[in-house]
Amino acid sequence: MTSSSSQPVKAVLGPTNTGKTHLAVERLTAHSSGMIGFPLRLLAREVYDRVVAIKGAAQVGLITGEERILPPDARYLLGTMEALPVTRDVAFVGIDEAQLGADPERGHVFTDRMLRARGREETMILGSASIKGLVKGLVPEAEIITRPRFSTLSYAGSSKLSRLPKRSAVVAFSAEEVYAIAEMLRRFSGGAAVVMGALSPKTRNAQVAMFEAGEVDYLVATDAIGMGLNLDVQHVAFASLQKFDGRRLRRLTISEMAQIAGRAGRHQQDGSFGTVGLPQGGFTPEEIHAIEGHHFPPLASLFWRNPTPRFGSLDQLLADLAQPPSQPMLRAAPEAVDIAVLRHLAGDMEVRARGGDFDAVERLWDVCGLPDFEQLGAEHHSRTVFKLWQWRTSGDGMIDPDWFARRLARLNDVEGDIDQLASRIAAVRTLCFIAQRGDWIAGAAGWTEQAQALESRLSDALHDALAQRFVDRRLALLLRDAGQRGTALPVAVGADGTVAVDGEAIGTLKGFQFKVDPVAKASDHRLLLAAAEKHLRAELARRATALAEGDDAALSLVAEPGTAPRLAWHGHVVATLTRGPTLVQPAIQIDPSLRRLEPSQVQAIAERLQRFVAAQLARHAGPLAAMGEAAGDLFTPPRVRALLAALTDNSGTIGRAAVEEQLNALTADERPQLRKLGFTIGSLDIFHPLLLKPEAVRWRAALTAAQQGAPVPALPPHGAVLQKTGSQAGLAIAGFRRCASGWLRIDMAEKLARQAHAARMQAAAPPTSPVAGGAEHHHDDHGEEEVHSAAPPGFVIDPALATSLGLDEETRRALLGSFGFRGVGDPALQRWRWSGLRKAADKRPRRKKDRKGSDSAPRAAANGAARRPPADQAKGKRGKPGKPRPDTGRPPRPDRPDRSPRRGPSPNSPFAGLAALLADARKD
Repeated sequence: MTSSSSQPVKAVLGPTNTGKTHLAVERLTAHSSGMIGFPLRLLAREVYDRVVAIKGAAQVGLITGEERILPPDARYLLGTMEALPVTRDVAFVGIDEAQLGADPERGHVFTDRMLRARGREETMILGSASIKGLVKGLVPEAEIITRPRFSTLSYAGSSKLSRLPKRSAVVAFSAEEVYAIAEMLRRFSGGAAVVMGALSPKTRNAQVAMFEAGEVDYLVATDAIGMGLNLDVQHVAFASLQKFDGRRLRRLTISEMAQIAGRAGRHQQDGSFGTVGLPQGGFTPEEIHAIEGHHFPPLASLFWRNPTPRFGSLDQLLADLAQPPSQPMLRAAPEAVDIAVLRHLAGDMEVRARGGDFDAVERLWDVCGLPDFEQLGAEHHSRTVFKLWQWRTSGDGMIDPDWFARRLARLNDVEGDIDQLASRIAAVRTLCFIAQRGDWIAGAAGWTEQAQALESRLSDALHDALAQRFVDRRLALLLRDAGQRGTALPVAVGADGTVAVDGEAIGTLKGFQFKVDPVAKASDHRLLLAAAEKHLRAELARRATALAEGDDAALSLVAEPGTAPRLAWHGHVVATLTRGPTLVQPAIQIDPSLRRLEPSQVQAIAERLQRFVAAQLARHAGPLAAMGEAAGDLFTPPRVRALLAALTDNSGTIGRAAVEEQLNALTADERPQLRKLGFTIGSLDIFHPLLLKPEAVRWRAALTAAQQGAPVPALPPHGAVLQKTGSQAGLAIAGFRRCASGWLRIDMAEKLARQAHAARMQAAAPPTSPVAGGAEHHHDDHGEEEVHSAAPPGFVIDPALATSLGLDEETRRALLGSFGFRGVGDPALQRWRWSGLRKAADKRPRRKKDRKGSDSAPRAAANGAARRPPADQAKGKRGKPGKPRPDTGRPPRPDRPDRSPRRGPSPNSPFAGLAALLADARKD
């Protein structure tokens, strides 16, 4: 900037809403380059966005204490007044809110810019008409231009907080007041947006966006809104007429009142102002008249401080800063934070010792310019400044990056309440200021990026915390909805069931059951339920039709362990299975959440669920359904019906011992009816293989639980064949049988039984005929040895199948014992014999003479006993049918009439037919 007075200077003065800032932006963009200084970072950011929209991001820069966006080719700069580069040569310079030269804390900066900042082609001073005389006296070459307000501003009197008109801004002067008012507005009207100068631009913009979008009807702010922020406010209500200015609590000046009240009304829309209650007695008639007519007392002077102090020594610096102004319209500025910190550090021995070092003094004043964002006070703030000065005057003159990183890491926490988050943001602003100074810290660009990213995250968290505490969008919506008679707000049900009325979630709809949002206050539940009742009728009717007319894919059985069996639609429970006439005909009890539907809809749903259950039973448990149908069929023989009824009551599987009498009573013509239904009549159990499939087991468990009025038991995993532990009821339904220390599925047990009986029959069968011509040769070589060797007792059952099922030796022996097999001889040889399944009447001890006498020979014959076989059988030879056996040189064995006849297999055994064929072969 140039100090030449040859270029035109314009002072555009007037009240708020006169378009001064808009005019400055127009003039800025009309020149080849330029910059404008603003009183607030928020306002600088707002205008920066506007200029970027006109000129593009590559040509526009933003400079504030905590944020710096400087493209290489930037020709237009927007920033805070302190951050603007005074030495930059530009065509246009704008100074906004110049009347702030009367501010005790920052006034000297605005005064300096008004006196020294000039553009090559044009300079524009913007401010209130109250500085008109000072501009004429201090900048005599300036052209004074006054602008009238576009709209009318009128006094609306006092009002209760609950009676404030919509689109109102309530102004308070402390964070505590702002929070208290916002909390009350939340209870009255659903909430308010919050704007304070301490907020980051991102948080402030997010809060203002809620107000501008109509999400909330009220805005609670500090006097920060008086500094040119453009808001759609129709009424400004003062909650207080006094503030603490850093030194004392005082009443607002008329200019300050007008600056804030002037935010009401936008462009040509009229606005109003008033108070909430009567704070400090309310407005006086004189104040009301001055604000409405824009008649403000002129400012008598502006604050000034020497902008170019010398650094020859510490004392010289202090003396220059204390230098009084030379013009009567200026007065010495009060001691600001930077001078207070400098005076505090001047008493330090190390600082005083280097008080004659030009570079040390210059750098000391430089670091004293670090703003006290955290409002710690001069003494506490000076500790940070002193540490920075030590680094700046030693070594490479750069701040320790480890210290900076530690401070950054300590602040990287987005949890906490509003005050904690605001405090962290203030501390991060200090780090952002340091990171902007490339001559203070190495790698400034990287640190700036990290610090700004942290500030952004904290700002988001603060915005969320503010919205959560002070905004109840749902209440605001419901209050509006309750007043809209005959007007239906749009309702939407999300994929996750969230019900939103006009975009605001009020609860969740799971199937047909509506649940109020669990975080809603108890006092809001009635409003939420009423809103759901009003807006969900059509949706519930649509779902009822979809359920009644839909396909089976949307329906499912819910059979969770420990709960009642239920039916679900798209995963949401709609009915419960209860006790019915039979196991395969359960009753269906409609869920209470469907009772709000029309009776005809409920009936249609009940009929649809009955069809679904019938279809699923036919698909997954068809044999069980067929069994129940046959058991009730009068044309089925009574004995078969009795057996089928027992099977049906036991959900399709039953131990053979429980129905042995009914089974034995069946005639030869009745047994095929069981086999026709696909049942397996095993050694230990009667079952249908299809009923052991996972889905069939699940339905059988649900039906059993419904019939018994009990919860569904825990079922074994799908595909399991051996279980060591588990629910006995669930294992029994799934078709598992107790076996030693575990449970084995009954179809696998039957498989093992058949393997054992096959081994038994193979051992009892005569050997097959040898190949012609080979027997004689074999006999010549080994006949003598085979005659003198005795075969081991019993027969071998291959353990491979049991091992593949995971059975240990103890379980395998117990299982084979339950089949009627007993181990014989040395256990290591794994030899077995068949002793048969004893009936209850036979389970009494036999006498020794029976075991030693006539019973021993038949048992040995039946089990492939140790009786020496004929030589031709020992050698594997067997004559062809019709040919005599060759002479072995031994007399034939005489008959033993004293022995009892050979005992054959049980007539109920599947091997009885094979034994009869073998007996006939022996007779031949």
